[in-house]
Amino acid sequence: MLIFFSVVGAAGLIYNNEIGVFVGLGLIPWQIIGLRKSKTLNLIAIIITTVIGFGFFIYVGKWILAILFLFIEAYNYWGHINTKIEKQK
Repeated sequence: MLIFFSVVGAAGLIYNNEIGVFVGLGLIPWQIIGLRKSKTLNLIAIIITTVIGFGFFIYVGKWILAILFLFIEAYNYWGHINTKIEKQK
């Protein structure tokens, strides 16, 4: 699903499709959090998608979607905080 959401987010950016950017970039961090590999990787994904997505919505002038996107990213951050990373033995 990570690959699918990455493609949807990239296509949304390329074709100026707000819903593609919202769904694709909004769900990429959640998929990375689900991998439970590294807290640093989770945080990097959240920061990058937030900057790209929020910047896109500001650029196209969709302020409501920009605010809603920030709520989605806040939910992703909440998931990041509550994720327990499984240590490899």
